Amino acid sequence: MKCKFTVCLSVLIFAFLYLISGSGCINVDNPVIQPVDYRSSAKFVNLRSGTSLTVYVDGSQKATISFGDASQYFDLPAGSRVFVFDYGAGRDTIRQSLESEKKYSIFYVSGANVLFASERNTFDDPYPSGKALVRFLHLSPDLGTTKVIVNFANKDSIFTNIAFKGGTPYLEISSFPVKYTVIAGTDTVVKAWDSGVNGAGRYSVVVFGPRASLEKKLFKED
Repeated sequence: MKCKFTVCLSVLIFAFLYLISGSGCINVDNPVIQPVDYRSSAKFVNLRSGTSLTVYVDGSQKATISFGDASQYFDLPAGSRVFVFDYGAGRDTIRQSLESEKKYSIFYVSGANVLFASERNTFDDPYPSGKALVRFLHLSPDLGTTKVIVNFANKDSIFTNIAFKGGTPYLEISSFPVKYTVIAGTDTVVKAWDSGVNGAGRYSVVVFGPRASLEKKLFKED
């Protein structure tokens, strides 16, 4: 009887170990399964007029950026992070949560005026083969609500009531050039501007700076 009990116990232990070491584990080589690494990716864009910007994340310096320029992408832990934007004469501190496996462009204008624009999941294909994905972002603090006309393939796509820190969705484009007209109130502040998009990629067309010295620039996201 004791022998049978020992045999049964051994079989149960063997079966338990098999489940743990075999079917109980995730096969990370299986392309169907996407293991979560709990990280995100972010780059920083300095849109504070006339100053360079040094960016810290959780106390660690990441980049120093000239006005109108962007940093490279950085891998960051997902979850709540503390961002410090030092512009020489002062600094702004913001706590923001980043989603796991998301890719961000972080546009700093001033104070609490920071746009955390989520691009895509890091494991997604960045854009359709041979096509451009292009969006417009309004980041001029005193421009007011705008109307944007995007011209490509000899057709206009019109977007209205775009407020500060707002924008258009990504447009899928395969015909170039891509021109932008921006109207604020009764004033045309940007007229038929060729954005420079001329091939596949993911892009943001951004207007920024004060209205009196408004600037516009194309940023490549992928």
